[in-house]
Amino acid sequence: MRNRASLSRSPRSFISTAAVVLAGALALSAVPAQGASTPGVSATEIVLGMQLPQTGAASPGYNKVDDAMRAYFDYVNSKGGVYGRKITLVVKDDTYKAGLTVSTASALINKDKVFAMVGSVGTQTHISVIKDINRRGIPDLFVNSGYSGFYTDPKKYPTTFGALGTYVVEAKILGKHIKENYSKNTVGIVYQTDDFGRNTVEGLATAGVTFTAKKTAATFIAGTQGSGLDAQMQQLKDNNVDVVVVGAVASAFAAAVSSANKIGYKPAQWIVISVGADATTFQTILGARGIAPAVSAALLAGTISASHAPSPGEADDEFVKAFKKINDEFNKGPDKRWDNNILQGMNIGYLTTSALLGVGKDLTRPGIIKYIEANAAKLPSAALSPLGYSTKTHEAFTGFWIGKYDAATVLKPIDATRKVWTTDSAKGAVTELKYTRPAIAADALPKVG
Repeated sequence: MRNRASLSRSPRSFISTAAVVLAGALALSAVPAQGASTPGVSATEIVLGMQLPQTGAASPGYNKVDDAMRAYFDYVNSKGGVYGRKITLVVKDDTYKAGLTVSTASALINKDKVFAMVGSVGTQTHISVIKDINRRGIPDLFVNSGYSGFYTDPKKYPTTFGALGTYVVEAKILGKHIKENYSKNTVGIVYQTDDFGRNTVEGLATAGVTFTAKKTAATFIAGTQGSGLDAQMQQLKDNNVDVVVVGAVASAFAAAVSSANKIGYKPAQWIVISVGADATTFQTILGARGIAPAVSAALLAGTISASHAPSPGEADDEFVKAFKKINDEFNKGPDKRWDNNILQGMNIGYLTTSALLGVGKDLTRPGIIKYIEANAAKLPSAALSPLGYSTKTHEAFTGFWIGKYDAATVLKPIDATRKVWTTDSAKGAVTELKYTRPAIAADALPKVG
């Protein structure tokens, strides 16, 4: 098991933090005494914890999110930290196995004494620890899972907040597109048999897109995709499915395409839930299977997906430009190639910093939860959709736009015009969203107030 926690406590960070003159909202010198009694908060440091698969079948792509978050925090630290405190991110590798999620969470809480969990990756893995984290009153911020069950009832999980739109919301929006454009096709799905996959099926069904078990619906257990999805693709091929929806992680989408290619199955259209559709991850996984980049790019071209944020390939987007610069200068991870995972990690770092600044100098666990619930509109981010946080829901981004990958592996809006659609995680209608994203500051630091 690999553990990159030590990277967050490098001498470089301490030196840079001490050397930089504070500026703007980050430039505050007095550190409150109250922080001394809050776990993970001292006069000079805020310690955050994170769990994700850094290794294992589900790790490709997602294992870059932590390094991107750390890079943004290191950038913040280089500007003086948050009210004089540097942010330290301690990361544990759970390999996407619930048993390790439990043991590593215990280590983060009891040994590393983290103030909050931030950006943890995985639905089924997070299920194994979410009750205990909430029971202890530990903030469980910006979880990288779109499972609606984590967020739609804050009374059940009062400390947990999402970092994605829910899979139900995204699937309802994609389902609307499928109903309007593929009514004459045979639409099938391959999904992982956990709450991620079931949430996807639920959202599609709400939109009127349904499937028949063992015919147009093929399933697999998350973590088994490493050996390929030949049987699942053969099942869909035998049932004349020509539009395949994928409700699974990125490595599973790559496995599905690879298996389809292997058996000569060529669906007219792939449609993939966003967390499974990162282009870099897709090409990396297929590359490991001996498929040349030009071939994998051709296999990805035309694939439809959705996003709450700009595409990482949108070079002129102001958040993309700012985050890419920080990534180039501060990311010390083994793979810092710019992609959707890096963008997501940077955005969580930015969002976390916003929340820490918004709470003020007197940082407490109840205080940050209360602040996020009451101030969603004040929390800036790169997303093209507002945050939904309130006392009634802890869902994150409430809208998605739909795009199609071009030959250069860039997700571009369908028909060249970007429309952002919004709905809820229940039975509400899908409607067009009108939202103007706040601009990023010149120094790429969040401004709250």
